Amino acid sequence: MLDTYGRKTIDPPVRLLAGLFHRAGLTPNVVTMAAFVVGCASAGLLAMGHPWWGGLALWLSGLLDVADGELARLTKSQSASGALLDLILDRMVEALVLLGMVIHEPELAIVVILFLISVIFNFSTFLAAGALMTNAGKKSMHYDPGLIERTETFVFFTAAILLPDYSLWILWALTGLIVLTGIRRFFQVFDALRQP
Repeated sequence: MLDTYGRKTIDPPVRLLAGLFHRAGLTPNVVTMAAFVVGCASAGLLAMGHPWWGGLALWLSGLLDVADGELARLTKSQSASGALLDLILDRMVEALVLLGMVIHEPELAIVVILFLISVIFNFSTFLAAGALMTNAGKKSMHYDPGLIERTETFVFFTAAILLPDYSLWILWALTGLIVLTGIRRFFQVFDALRQP
């Protein structure tokens, strides 16, 4: 939700960052890979019990992830292969961050497994919407906004990282909201596809 409705606020500084990357000669795929490497560092820091540094690296990874798409639009170099790389590496960062959390807090294992199942369900509805519906936006495919998007996920992850006494409940709440997002999207897409 924040990714969709907060774009007007975040776009100007992200455009500035994308411009700096462009002047430095970086390509969108290089920025995507940098976001992935920083996300991996976040997971490693969390596994070693450094929540503040791990959380900071997570948000830096997210900033780079937003900047790669803006850089692609700025340089008119959007590509299906770049969108695929971005999509896959984003999910890898999220999974690795969860792995880092579980290594440090093994009691989170069950909720993380259920969280990953909810992500598979939600992401399946997202991909189905992208594949089956006409793209009217500036992203590489139809983007159906959800109750929980990447920014909300990062907010929940950060809360779970920095509030370890409540991390189990925070991840349960996030899992429930992701399931609700997937259910809502499923019926929204299903109804749209039934229209003549």
